Amino acid sequence: MTRTEARRFFKRRRTIAIVIVLVAVVALAVTAATMRPWTLIGRMTASGQLAGQSAGAAQASTRSSARKVDVTTLRAQPVTSGVLNAETRLGATLTYDTASDFAEATGVITQLPVAGKQIGTGEQVYEMDGVPVVLFHGERPFWRTLDTGATDGPDVAQLEQNLAELGYFWGAPDNHFDGYTKEAVRQWQRWSLGLDGDVASGVFQPSSVAVAPAAPIRIKTVAAKLGQTNVSPATYTGVTLHAQATITTGQAATFKAGDKAKVVLPDNTTLDTTLTTVDQGGQSSGASTGPSSGQSTGKDGQATQPSVRIDFPDQTQVAKFGPTAVQIIVPNADASNEETLIVPVTALIASAGDTYAVEVIRGNALERVTVEIGLVANAQVQILKADGLKVGDRVVIS
Repeated sequence: MTRTEARRFFKRRRTIAIVIVLVAVVALAVTAATMRPWTLIGRMTASGQLAGQSAGAAQASTRSSARKVDVTTLRAQPVTSGVLNAETRLGATLTYDTASDFAEATGVITQLPVAGKQIGTGEQVYEMDGVPVVLFHGERPFWRTLDTGATDGPDVAQLEQNLAELGYFWGAPDNHFDGYTKEAVRQWQRWSLGLDGDVASGVFQPSSVAVAPAAPIRIKTVAAKLGQTNVSPATYTGVTLHAQATITTGQAATFKAGDKAKVVLPDNTTLDTTLTTVDQGGQSSGASTGPSSGQSTGKDGQATQPSVRIDFPDQTQVAKFGPTAVQIIVPNADASNEETLIVPVTALIASAGDTYAVEVIRGNALERVTVEIGLVANAQVQILKADGLKVGDRVVIS
């Protein structure tokens, strides 16, 4: 082949190659316009992202249902079984009745009583103008001077009753102040008050006595000072101790006077007794009521809490303890001997309506179990129904 023929040959091959490349490019462009591969790639990418999101959600859902927790940080107690201790324990106090004030001293106080001292009929309460003022008892104050010629009245009978107890009046107390009464007063003035001469006249002056509803009494507080006048010398209570405890409105609606009860004393001895009164509490409408009334015992216009009270006819059982803390135990009248599952009250979780649940530790997870509860006592509760709950399971407490 000559040189000229060779050049012509290679030139034809290059032209053919260029044509082939151009045809391929055109074909590729047509294919791309038809198939739109970028849309397919986008779909593939989006599909991959959605698949990833679905997998993540599924994993999250699995974690939520499992409720894995660090159980070492939870406070828990085991489920037990038995007969729930069907009684209510109340923190109570041994105490005296509410304190009262003595009437104001009309003269100068020259001697004061001592707090805590017990004083009986005829014994000195305080001293006024250098003369003893002694204790008399009765339901009414003495308000007038009594002498022969005074009109008959119950205050005369009250005076004669006190003089009779002290051994100065020998007749039967009545409402009439006569010569026998006057002589009894004179002897009392001489030998009890230390008066003599014309001062021991047999005329009774109300200021010579301090009156309490009953005797003996116990001095509670002394707020007056020597030399003062027109002030009450002290407050006083009776000497009888009783047990008293504040209760809830629900308990006040359940308990009633006469219910069986026990009192646990400071030395752990137990006295079998009954509830003397159940006070519903509320707004007091008048003066304090007696212990057997079952009504609010607060002062006029003062709101009081519901409470229970136990009196002790035999004061030797409690006198040695004085005012102190005790416990009152009231058996639950609705109790039964049925054995059930028992959990702490603090394990209960309030659910919709009147239903409850507990959270049970299962390995490293918590399972919420719906329960039906029964009797509640001493911070524990009966579990009457609970699917899957058994003795030994650990329930979370608050």
